[in-house]
Amino acid sequence: MAKLSQVKSFVSLLLCLLYLHSNAQQAKDPATLVQEWNTANNKQDIGTLILFYDNEVLFYGTQLKKQDCIAGKLSVFKKYPTLNQQIAGQVKSTTLENGDVKCSFDKVVTTNGATKTYASYLVFRKVNNAWKIVVESDLTTDANVEKRIMKAKGAVLCDVDGDGVKEYAWLTPAPIDTTREMTCLDDSCTSVIHFSNKAIPELKIPNCLDAAIDILGDLNNDGKDEIGINPGWWTSCWSGYHVFTLKKGKWILAVPVISTHCNQWEEGVKVIQKDPKKPGYVIIHYSELNDDDIVTKTKSIPIQ
Repeated sequence: MAKLSQVKSFVSLLLCLLYLHSNAQQAKDPATLVQEWNTANNKQDIGTLILFYDNEVLFYGTQLKKQDCIAGKLSVFKKYPTLNQQIAGQVKSTTLENGDVKCSFDKVVTTNGATKTYASYLVFRKVNNAWKIVVESDLTTDANVEKRIMKAKGAVLCDVDGDGVKEYAWLTPAPIDTTREMTCLDDSCTSVIHFSNKAIPELKIPNCLDAAIDILGDLNNDGKDEIGINPGWWTSCWSGYHVFTLKKGKWILAVPVISTHCNQWEEGVKVIQKDPKKPGYVIIHYSELNDDDIVTKTKSIPIQ
């Protein structure tokens, strides 16, 4: 009975502490909580750290339960017992559309005598009137996570809007009706190219089952990359090579569709390139049926 009484007393004390901590967090702003979170990390104080987190946390790119998040902290503390982190400069707070507060700061981390600075952030959410961490990450981790995701999608880097910043582009193949032969779920068998920069409009390509994205570079000297697509189809070795360019926020064909044949692709003949002798022109290599023979021809044409 004495042991049971002790357990009940401990639970009551813990609940009381949780209540007091909740009230304290309610009174403090998230930027202040960042400093306290940092202190708890330096002290490797798991008992305090666990109180900062919501039941689920997006923890460096992975959605985790609170206990798994804390287990991750314990693993780091075990690996780096002398780990030290400091908040450099001010904590910048931004209120998000859903009411969460994102606190951004530079985190200076020292492990085994080596020091690195990470552009870090915590996102706080009001849960039962107390601020709880729902996201913990840094920009380096976010970039690495995005690279892994984009690689899995077969994405390629490009600068199609000419802002000097590379964005990812990836293609979603046309939806196939697996219950019928040579039939798509939509009427036009449309593949769609998406961009990691959401300000860039999607590029829809009808009569295209699938395709690789060719980044052709800046063919028209407007500071933007052009995109080349050789649409895959059910049958035939003939295909029309499409070259797209972004003009005033809309996708247009930079040149008329270029007729190509399997022979040309198997021979490794480049479809399009700048004409070094004529600014504003490109040299295209296209396939043509000449009597009973398929030949590859070349000509210089203007580009949009």
